[in-house]
Amino acid sequence: MHMKALADLRVIELSEAAAAAFAGRLSADAGAEVVLVEPPEGHQLRREGPFRGQTENPESSAAHLHANAGKRSVTLELETQADLLRALLLTADIFITDASADLLDPLGLSWSALHAQHRTLVMTRVTPFGDTGPYRRYAATNLVCLALGGQLKITGDPSRPPLSNFGSQAEYQAGLSVFAGTVANLLLRDSSGEGEYLDLSIQDVVATNLEHRSPALNLGLVANRAGLSVSATYGVYPCADGWVYVTAFAPALWERLKKIAPLSELNEDRFSTQEGRLEHNDELQAILTGWTLSKTSEEMRELALRGDPVTAAETPASLLDSGGRLSIGSTTPSQARSPSSAAPGSTQTPSRRPPHRSWEKQTRSFSPRYRRRAADGLAVGAAAPCGTASRRLVDLLGRPLPRPDAA
Repeated sequence: MHMKALADLRVIELSEAAAAAFAGRLSADAGAEVVLVEPPEGHQLRREGPFRGQTENPESSAAHLHANAGKRSVTLELETQADLLRALLLTADIFITDASADLLDPLGLSWSALHAQHRTLVMTRVTPFGDTGPYRRYAATNLVCLALGGQLKITGDPSRPPLSNFGSQAEYQAGLSVFAGTVANLLLRDSSGEGEYLDLSIQDVVATNLEHRSPALNLGLVANRAGLSVSATYGVYPCADGWVYVTAFAPALWERLKKIAPLSELNEDRFSTQEGRLEHNDELQAILTGWTLSKTSEEMRELALRGDPVTAAETPASLLDSGGRLSIGSTTPSQARSPSSAAPGSTQTPSRRPPHRSWEKQTRSFSPRYRRRAADGLAVGAAAPCGTASRRLVDLLGRPLPRPDAA
C-alpha cells in the first residue's frame, strides 16, 4: 500500500546531491507531486554510476533512478530564468534545495523574499555545514561530512585507519532528516497558517547519529573503533554460508542466547555476569564462533523470527530472493510459523514478493528530453517510464508565462 499522506501537496526540488534528492523521493513516495528543477545538462546524479548495461546513459544511472523516482522534472537555466522558478514556487507547498544562500539570495530566492510573497511556503535547505557557523561557505563531499561529523572515527578496526561507510550514507541520513523536518514544519504550518524555514547541516545529522557516543563525551569518555564486534555478545560472526549478527548484551537476551546455543561453557561462572563476560571476552567470542559456524543463514533467520537475539546479515541478492521478507504488514512471524491458524476451509499461502517488473516500469524515470532548454520549450518530464512525452511548464503553473527572451 502506497502512502498518500502528502497527496494534495506540491514539492519543488532544486538539488544537485543525494540529500535533497532523497528527501524529494520520500515526498513522492508519500504522495506529493514533486517537480525536480534540473540544469540543462541534467541532474548531477544522472552522471553517477553504475549504469544499466555498463553504458553511461543519463537515463540509466542507478543513483538517479533511485533518488529521483516518482518525480517530474523541468530544465531551467537558474541564473537567467530565476523568475520562472519563482513563479513555480508560488504554486508550491514545499521548496527543498541544497543550493547555497550565496547562490539563491541574489536571485530573489532567499527565504525572506519567498516568504514575503508566499506566506504558507515551507522551505528546507540542506548543505554540508548549514547557513551559519565558520564552515558555512565551505564545500564538502560525503566523505568530508562523515569525517567531520565523527562517524569515521568510530568505524573500522581499532588497529587500522578509520573506514567510510559504503556509498553516500551522510547524504542519505541527511535526506531522511530533511524529509522528517519538512513534514514537521508542515504540521506547524497547519496550526499557525505560516510557512517555516529549516536550515539543516549534514555534519549535524552525522554527529547526531553517533548514538550514545556523543553523550559519552560529557562523561569524559571517547569512543574508539570496535571492528566487527563491540563485545562477544554484540557483534558480527561468521556462519556456515555467510555472516550473522548476535545482539545479546542485555541479561535477558543473554539467557535466550544460552537456550538456543546449548553449549555447556556458557553456563560457567566466568560468564554469569556482564562484567565476567567482558573480562573473558576473547574466550567467549571463540566459543560463540564455533557455534555460529555450525549454523546456516536460514537457520539464523528462523531463530530471529522467534525473537531470539541473532539474525542473518543479508546481502542485496538474498533480500531480492527472500520472498516475504521484503513484504511489510502482509504476514506476521506467528502467522508465518503457524499455517494451522488459518480459518477452517481456507487456504493460506506464503507471502511472496511480486515478480520483477521491467527496469523502466520499476523506476518511473524522467523523459529523455531533460537536456532541452526551458527557454526553448519549458519541457517537463512526467513521472513515468523513460520515453514518456514531456509536458510544458505552463501546465504546472496553471497560467501562461512570458518567455525569458520576450520583451
